[in-house]
Amino acid sequence: MEETNLKIRKSDIVLTCAIVVFCAVAAAAMFFLRTGGDTVRIYKDGELFSEHSLSSDAVINVDGLMDVVIQNGKVRVENSVCPSGACEHSGFVYKKGESIICLPNRILIKISGEGETDAVSG
Repeated sequence: MEETNLKIRKSDIVLTCAIVVFCAVAAAAMFFLRTGGDTVRIYKDGELFSEHSLSSDAVINVDGLMDVVIQNGKVRVENSVCPSGACEHSGFVYKKGESIICLPNRILIKISGEGETDAVSG
């Protein structure tokens, strides 16, 4: 058998470090530059169920399946009837583009903001 000799060169290390730094900067920018939303949209079975402002506190019951709580400009789920309760454990969301998804109940809760474009409008 022929033996192959693979060595790590200095350029390999430099390239790897550059990629790691680039990825870290991009992730930090996405995390810190995302702004807070101003509207929460609740979709049930793919159709808009209701839309509310994040500026006023409210509790929205979604057809007896869950309660969506708007509190201090943030949104969370309470009292979900789904077996896993994963949507309840999502905690609060408040930044534009964040969402809570409950697959068993087919419910999507999405935070929207001013100047946002969706997949339809581009």
